[in-house]
Amino acid sequence: MKQRNRPRKNTPHHVKVIDQVSGKVVGRVVDITADGLMLISKKALDPGNIFQLRIILPRMMDGKVDIPVEAEAVWSKQDKNPSYFQTGFRFVNLSGNDGYLLEDVMHRMNLVG
Repeated sequence: MKQRNRPRKNTPHHVKVIDQVSGKVVGRVVDITADGLMLISKKALDPGNIFQLRIILPRMMDGKVDIPVEAEAVWSKQDKNPSYFQTGFRFVNLSGNDGYLLEDVMHRMNLVG
């Protein structure tokens, strides 16, 4: 497993992640960086698959309520609570503007140091 470039911060906020194709909730963010995120979900997500996701922002920022991202599932494992799974994603082709917005959100929500 490739080591991440930036330390992740656990988020105290309930940040939902939606599948753009189905419109269903995939899970919620546990921690996040500008490079990727870890989420917790009710089902295992297969590593190697590319997902079209929307990160629902805790509050509107720059006129946006969400950030669309393409993300590859890098790993997945059962959570301490056996009813859930943890999955690590790396962002693929995150646009510059959305990357900056995500960084801004992380700073304002105290998700990064």
